Amino acid sequence: MFRLTPLRPAIVLCFFLYALQSRGVKLYPTTKDVTDSLAQDVLRGSAKLSLTSLKSNSIEAIIFGQGSSSWNEAYFAGHQTPSSGPDDTYYGLHVTIDVYDHELKRGQLSSTTFWIFHDGDGNTSSLNSIQVGWHIHPDHYGDSHPHFYTSWTRDGDATTGCLNMECPGFIKVSGAVIAPGDTIHPVDHVPGGPIQNITLRVNKDKKSGDWWVYYGFNNIPTGVGYFPKSLFNYLAKKATRVAFGAYVSSKKGSPTPPMGSGARPNGSMGRAASFTDLRFMDKDGNSSPIMADLPKTITNEKCHSITPIDHANCLYGGPGGCIR
Repeated sequence: MFRLTPLRPAIVLCFFLYALQSRGVKLYPTTKDVTDSLAQDVLRGSAKLSLTSLKSNSIEAIIFGQGSSSWNEAYFAGHQTPSSGPDDTYYGLHVTIDVYDHELKRGQLSSTTFWIFHDGDGNTSSLNSIQVGWHIHPDHYGDSHPHFYTSWTRDGDATTGCLNMECPGFIKVSGAVIAPGDTIHPVDHVPGGPIQNITLRVNKDKKSGDWWVYYGFNNIPTGVGYFPKSLFNYLAKKATRVAFGAYVSSKKGSPTPPMGSGARPNGSMGRAASFTDLRFMDKDGNSSPIMADLPKTITNEKCHSITPIDHANCLYGGPGGCIR
């Protein structure tokens, strides 16, 4: 089951967001923080119960600490669209994010990302998702550099999906400027230096139904590949939810690494990381800026945070060093 290992923290967040809704926690259109105690309860309680359809010796055991190599210390800061049911319809997301370099140790991970979801029939095993972003993941790549990455699943990561192109799924097109898993460079070595941005877009092609991924480094994004419509059942038609944000994780008892630039988005010393030019994509491939705020989820604001959306922009991040 090594295939699933690099996805552990991302899967935790998928089920964390899923469990908040299935448990009846209402995320109001005006921002509402999730307290640390609730986050702990959801991560180790309801979310764990929702994973009963998965093999207990694989992802459930890995995520929730049944073993010395578990990823137990996960912190999230992000926004997601409110879910009102299967009639919710999304066709993609466009965003520009800055990229940073940090010295992470093995057992640590830091990621800035977004997800395209379909919640399926409501059971965890029917969750369809696409994830795109950048992360620093020494355990997977053997270095502490930021990498562009993608992932997917059509059954809540029970048996399908993988990171980058490590299983059949994502199809890279000829002449693409980057491939999933490639290092992003040059980037900002915090503190100081010019800010380097990547613009990412995922949208469902109206003609083929495939989910196309676009990437641009300080430039207009161009197509780098796609997830074929045939990979999915529910996402083959549309998405019902979109989320974006950042997460950091470490092994149990170890400090978490920096999120984003490593600065808090509260006006204190340092330059917080940002999401800018946030846009929803429609079925015709057109985009519209996200002007209204969306519900936010923060595991522990003392460690990492994210601001409300203001004219399609928001700030996020934190210095790390948190231990549960």
